[in-house]
Amino acid sequence: MEKTEFKKLITMLDKEIESYEVLKSLFEEKRDVLKKAKSSDLVEVDNRIIAQSNSITKINKTRQELSYNYTGKDCSMSDFIEIIGSENEQYKTELEERKVKICNILDELTLLNNQNVELLKHGIVMTDKMLETIVDAFAPQGSNYNGAGKTDTHDLNMWTVNEEIWW
Repeated sequence: MEKTEFKKLITMLDKEIESYEVLKSLFEEKRDVLKKAKSSDLVEVDNRIIAQSNSITKINKTRQELSYNYTGKDCSMSDFIEIIGSENEQYKTELEERKVKICNILDELTLLNNQNVELLKHGIVMTDKMLETIVDAFAPQGSNYNGAGKTDTHDLNMWTVNEEIWW
């Protein structure tokens, strides 16, 4: 691989790493928003996450094009390291460093995403319980009515008690 092509690959990988770092910070922001239960802020953060994901998709397409131009197929990082590393040991080292960075960031992203999913599930459960409480507070209690449609008060018949005391 020529030095200019390699520099283009490294630049693209650095942009990818930077984009994943931004995505990681957005996932952390989303986690904080979910903890605070601010649904209006959640929409804004989700929109920024989608935009960042689209940016990462464009970078990946650039990597695919570079891969096709150089090898004729879509290569993974391991393939790049194997193919390019056989030509130049310095290139291999630089690619391996970037692979480690990408793998570490992706592990962190996976963890943050799983935390956010659990927070969303918890929020759904809490919302459901709140709705049940509100509905129960405003709904008429059907068990308070007897067969004639009147409320049963279950008051003691004071006449009977008075009769027993007086006799």
